[in-house]
Amino acid sequence: MGRIIDAALATATVFGAQYFGREVSPAEEGSTRRWFHHLNKPAFSPPAPVYAVVWTLLDGLLAWSGYRLLRAESSFKRTLALSLWAICVAGVAGFPFAVFRKRRLDAGLAICIGLVVTSGASICTAKKVDRCAAKLQIPFFVWLTFAVFVQEEVWRRN
Repeated sequence: MGRIIDAALATATVFGAQYFGREVSPAEEGSTRRWFHHLNKPAFSPPAPVYAVVWTLLDGLLAWSGYRLLRAESSFKRTLALSLWAICVAGVAGFPFAVFRKRRLDAGLAICIGLVVTSGASICTAKKVDRCAAKLQIPFFVWLTFAVFVQEEVWRRN
């Protein structure tokens, strides 16, 4: 594929997953906002505006990583790296569905843990294809690791 098509595909995949996650999630509805507001959250849980900033940055880095993987020479390792990358992107969309639509804090924790494992595997696999693509995924992995601690505390307390 061409550079523009690869860039559009990677960007559309990441931001499309975020859009889909928001569309299937009633996070903005009054009853869901009240429910989430009244959850007992740990003191180290970031305020809402932080999430918007962090996820915008992470989405951009994920899209850039996906672009670089798409541009790499076709191989089994590249296919595996792209598959793991895509699973991570899909998991990002699944979290708001589980937590806000279904109000399943346990499922949200399971998704977070699964994403840490998948993200780690994605980094290790991408490293064999494009070291820069792997490095671009490290902030996502770090944030997910932190998210596991936050989500575990929210789940345990509620």
